[in-house]
Amino acid sequence: MAILYVAGQRPGVGSTSVVAALATVWKKAGQRVAVVKPATLNADGDAAFYAKAFGSPSDASTVVAEHDQDELVEEASKRVDALAADHDMVIIEGLPLFDADGYAVAASPALAEHLGARVLGVVPYDRSLNATDAAKWHDTYASLLSGVVINRRAQYGQHDASTRLAPAFEDAGVSVYGILPEDRRLLAPTVGQVATLLSGTFYAGASGQHDLIESFLIGGLITEWGGNYFGRHPNQAVIVRGGRTDIQMSALNFPLKCLLLTGCDTPPQYVYQRANDLDVPLVTSNHDTPAATALLERLEAQVTIDHPDKIERVAEMVSDAVDLLAISESAGLRSD
Repeated sequence: MAILYVAGQRPGVGSTSVVAALATVWKKAGQRVAVVKPATLNADGDAAFYAKAFGSPSDASTVVAEHDQDELVEEASKRVDALAADHDMVIIEGLPLFDADGYAVAASPALAEHLGARVLGVVPYDRSLNATDAAKWHDTYASLLSGVVINRRAQYGQHDASTRLAPAFEDAGVSVYGILPEDRRLLAPTVGQVATLLSGTFYAGASGQHDLIESFLIGGLITEWGGNYFGRHPNQAVIVRGGRTDIQMSALNFPLKCLLLTGCDTPPQYVYQRANDLDVPLVTSNHDTPAATALLERLEAQVTIDHPDKIERVAEMVSDAVDLLAISESAGLRSD
């Protein structure tokens, strides 16, 4: 059995997305893959997500602060050992290299070493990263370190990531297996999450509440043809003041994931009928447009990878941009 320990540079850098992608790709290739998150710095829903998405054990992750290191390692070993006989690969979402305050997490290399796992690091792209940062990975995990994946490369950071950052890590003895770009779909909330955040009410299209919204567009003082304005983005939601029936009807002429009416309790009858006929989610909120858009800034903290379309998308990205063969061979996964 092969064991791969995936460690983020710090919490929130996309380790869960990388784990989900690797599990998806290898399972599609016919490998028997188990996913587990035996320990966490703070209680989260990742273990439940892995249970739902991959049939993993549903045991909640052990919170580091509540156990000493030896106890933590022992408990994690039991969970991994229980999966050994029935799987070709166990992917562990491990503890990060550093915590949110920048302090080293000593339990992370101790856990990886005790499990006999190869370590794959997830490094968030940043122009300030250099060989010194690579050395921290090398010094912490030593021979256990397989390499890293650079994640969330900004749109205009491709040249810097590929010609400066990746070579700096390689020169420091840390293999870079791939560079993953930012992707709007992975940051997208669902229609239902938006409606809940805004204390909204569904009047039509409730069956679409699990659809993803990749762009928000405010329908206001439009000085151009509606097709140029409302037809510019895929998977978009349009936010319109409740009294602007004209703009609402114009928006409904183009593909929408949601039409959100602000500052009102009930939609105009014409708008309701049109949205209902098209089965477009129609949501009203008592918040006015400025308040609603301000609240939407809180969505980032609620958005997770827990959505079939997101899992499929990140698996495609990893397949295209990451050297999966090198990672699997490093971890000891046999390809028959």
